Amino acid sequence: MSIAKVPPARPERDLAGARERFAALAARDDVSIAETGRSRLFAGDARAPLAVVLLHGLTNCPQQWVPFAELLAARGSAVVIPRLPGHGARDRRGLALAKIAPADVLATANEAIDIAAGLGDRIVVCGLSIGSRTSALSIGSWLTFHRDDIARNVALVPFFGLRGFPEPADRLAATVLATIPNIFVPWDPRGDGGQIPPYAYPRFATRALAAMLHIGLDAVARGCSGASSGETVVCLNAREPAIDNALVRIFAERLERSRAGSTRTIVWTDLPANHDLIDPTNSLARIDLMYPRVLAEIER
Repeated sequence: MSIAKVPPARPERDLAGARERFAALAARDDVSIAETGRSRLFAGDARAPLAVVLLHGLTNCPQQWVPFAELLAARGSAVVIPRLPGHGARDRRGLALAKIAPADVLATANEAIDIAAGLGDRIVVCGLSIGSRTSALSIGSWLTFHRDDIARNVALVPFFGLRGFPEPADRLAATVLATIPNIFVPWDPRGDGGQIPPYAYPRFATRALAAMLHIGLDAVARGCSGASSGETVVCLNAREPAIDNALVRIFAERLERSRAGSTRTIVWTDLPANHDLIDPTNSLARIDLMYPRVLAEIER
């Protein structure tokens, strides 16, 4: 299924419908999925002013966002954290990653936003990935071009391309990696894996990396061809070790040109040279800095 064949949005209109849709989403988490890997819902007995969709990253799972989601819920927001296809398995070898398709990942995120529409009056999407040297998904950025009900997309160190690769090289890499036999590559080949959360996969599939590149590069291309819904907030780490900040800036500039006032870019200069800055299990995470900052952008 190509990116163009992602099912259209079908937003829920009330809390009961949203709960029913989430139950169907959660039912996909069979016995092969770890408890930490299952989709999560934080919702009260009434619609909330704000519904937040939190998207985990490549090789991670919903548990990545749970402490932050609990903070949001305590402040009155509803939260949906979907498990993306191929993730969250008890078997941490991550074999299913070799089979994921961009459209399947986007369809799951789209479903989560449909659910959020029934949970709250405004929808904010926030995506980040974690684990040693992993890459943040740009799913939220892609979806802003296909929906009109996202008030804000908060893209934390979004993955549009690999550090040091110009855009044409990223496109070539995405094509090559999608066609050659899959290879599993450890995130931390020379270390002890201490920065990889215990619920994340310690390696990634090259086919999965190709799928994420296709999503990010498609979002970059759309940034110069049409306006997105709501506002996009791009948040970068000046000392980012894995993603291409320059390509992210190109995306933000194209998006802003398509609709003035649609995009803000924030560059944090006081963070360590580490991609995982939000997960408490990462020894270099700075949740003391990140939680308040991300919360402020979501609730802005």
